[in-house]
Amino acid sequence: MSTANALPDQPARRPSDPEGPRCARHQWLVFGSGERLSREQFRELSSTDVASGVAAFKELMHASLALEERRAGILSTISRSARPDPVEFLSLWLDAHALGHLALLAFRGDHAWFAEMVRELKPVSWTPTHALVCERIMSVALRGAVAVGRLGSTALELYGRILESPAQPLEHFDAVLALASVALQQPALAPAARSAVEEWASRATSGLGFRKELRLSFERVLDDPGLARAWSLAWCRDLLERRGALEARATLAVAERFGASEEEILLLTALGHSGDCAVLVDGLFPTILLLSHVCARSADELYAPAAIVRHLSDRWTPQLGVDVLRRSIADAAERPRPAWS
Repeated sequence: MSTANALPDQPARRPSDPEGPRCARHQWLVFGSGERLSREQFRELSSTDVASGVAAFKELMHASLALEERRAGILSTISRSARPDPVEFLSLWLDAHALGHLALLAFRGDHAWFAEMVRELKPVSWTPTHALVCERIMSVALRGAVAVGRLGSTALELYGRILESPAQPLEHFDAVLALASVALQQPALAPAARSAVEEWASRATSGLGFRKELRLSFERVLDDPGLARAWSLAWCRDLLERRGALEARATLAVAERFGASEEEILLLTALGHSGDCAVLVDGLFPTILLLSHVCARSADELYAPAAIVRHLSDRWTPQLGVDVLRRSIADAAERPRPAWS
């Protein structure tokens, strides 16, 4: 479902328009920074009129639709064992991260316009974060989940409806992740979010889709937030140490010089991580448990300071791009199977 066309078009900027350079700067930051958008740059984006909530949402919708088409083309190329164009390949990676930036920009401040749009269009099987989760990148999915957690009862309605309907496992993962964010950021809605997840999980007829693990992760982050924070921080530490002991120590040393705590560095490592957002570790989903930390942070705190961002984010390589896209190939292979009931 496309909702972008339901919103009023913004007037085109003329070359002589003094806003033009600001618009160009906005586009470069959103679509050219990738995983290395810094905290300072995100604050710059948030402070400009170019990045109003409605405008950012329109960009998000257009970018997600265009990205889906381009990703399908590159997947087709890779499946034929052909080599994709490196420039197009890198552009795909940058645009995937742009979805996370745009989601945070779209749903900050007053978002009554979004609730009104949902009431008017009545989407049945659409959510604003499904495209982000489909990219299967931890940092992108986390930013999207934090963003929609601010939508309160509107998000509860959208994602609850997904859990009530047959859907593919990744769609239900998207819904549970979003509802966990809603419950953490809007405690008054936690009972309704819990009820939706419990009722959905109770309908499991097989082990397909990890319903038990999704429900357990959801309950853990709500019922034992201290344990959820400790578990997810330990996972972040393991993430950093996978880069090698020397690099891990060097990263912590650099961060210390700039006044960042070890906990901050570990969390920012996860927020710069290109790993699979739907990975399952010891029966739990790190993405969901990390919400116990990141939902308490402001949007700009989901980005590393400029002085240390390059030490904390995964550096793109063609092989990393292939690895991420292979997750999408696996998803595509599963789509013809019967949806969950």
